[in-house]
Amino acid sequence: MTLQVEFQAVVLAAGKGSRMPEITSGKPKCLLPVGTKPLVWYPLYKLQQSGFTDVILVVLENHKSDVQNALDKTDLEIKIDYFTINGKEDFGTADSLRMLHDRLKSDVLVVSCDFITDFNLKSVLDTFRMHDASVTSLFFHQQPGDNLTVPGPKSKHKPERDLVGIDTQTNRLVFLASASDFEGELALPRSLLKKHTHIKLYSNLIDSHIYVLRNWVIKYLNSQPNFSTIKGELLPHIVKKQLSKPPKKPEGKSVASKCDSEDIFNYAKEDDYSVEIREASSYSDHSGDLKPIYHGDSIRCYAVLASKDYIGVRLNTLPTYWAINNTVNEKWDSITSGLTLVLKHPKTENKSSQVDDKCVIWEGAKLHEKTSFKNSTIGANTEICSFSRVFNSIIMNNVTIKEKVALENCIVSDGVIIESGCQIKGCLIGSNHSVPENSEHNQEVLTDSDRLMEF
Repeated sequence: MTLQVEFQAVVLAAGKGSRMPEITSGKPKCLLPVGTKPLVWYPLYKLQQSGFTDVILVVLENHKSDVQNALDKTDLEIKIDYFTINGKEDFGTADSLRMLHDRLKSDVLVVSCDFITDFNLKSVLDTFRMHDASVTSLFFHQQPGDNLTVPGPKSKHKPERDLVGIDTQTNRLVFLASASDFEGELALPRSLLKKHTHIKLYSNLIDSHIYVLRNWVIKYLNSQPNFSTIKGELLPHIVKKQLSKPPKKPEGKSVASKCDSEDIFNYAKEDDYSVEIREASSYSDHSGDLKPIYHGDSIRCYAVLASKDYIGVRLNTLPTYWAINNTVNEKWDSITSGLTLVLKHPKTENKSSQVDDKCVIWEGAKLHEKTSFKNSTIGANTEICSFSRVFNSIIMNNVTIKEKVALENCIVSDGVIIESGCQIKGCLIGSNHSVPENSEHNQEVLTDSDRLMEF
């Protein structure tokens, strides 16, 4: 007899990083270096901390070997089941989940590969359990800005803003939409305000892309091929459906139509015994009216809003990627609950006598004598030759930096070659780009234009 687990964990790591192609056009976004680990390691470790023993990791088919090789070198104990999708198609998060539907037999915890937090996911699962919810989402307050100067040309970054409505009495998630969908005014339905009298509307929360979904939601998604994204389409639809009631079927109707089979309430049916027990209980989730518990809703969505003390960062833009790399080592104990931080991999060749205690040196890096390093990440198998200095920069894998090069406030992608005598400050250098000898660059993007067009 095989016991069915309560929750299955899915990490979505097939995104192409289209919002920061300057540094993702040559590698999987999920393998971007963040401190001492690849980005995808953080949500996987968080799941391991939360008691999960296995996880389904969704990756692009052509990236599987790279991701697997990178994760095999880490200290993760969680068992990873790789699920691959075709990178030639433009699949959204809901599309990826839909392709997994036959593997998902339990309720599902969905986590994005680009989220780093010190918040305990058990409280999200407990909220889901307590209310027998359909969906539970995790939100964070905006993190304080560090006023860092991001490499590359100066630009005004406009972050996406969501409108999130939460009933503060019950923690029901009652409204979810993109702020860009509304030009100037927002009119909430009267039925919503009447039903949920303690709504607080937020426009500055971070959607962690961490969702707990009832298994029926996966089945319903499989019947709705037009939903491409979880956050932008599936969740707002389900949140809105809380205001609806199951349609009344005409008397004498015996044959179910295709329309009936696709109705969300046919998937959201509750167990009769659970309903009877709840109705017999004196518990109520709200006050001020005589309505039944949960207002009789069979679809119930909840929000968990972490306090401002918690770290919650999505690394989906250059500013957030740059900012977390400048702080992740300082917050390491909080994020990992005290896991030992090894800044310099034992398998490195370091002949430099000037490497400060804020530097991260990955496996196979070769630092020649008479070099200087401050507050920088040096990626795997990267070689930096004599009389060069690297300050406050992220150098990725297989990079070659020749003699007498000065790098400051830069991000250097995989496979770059920087010839001797270059002076580079505040630049983004795309993968496999060659910087000519004695070049001087300031606040530029150095890459081949056709690479940026890839996505």
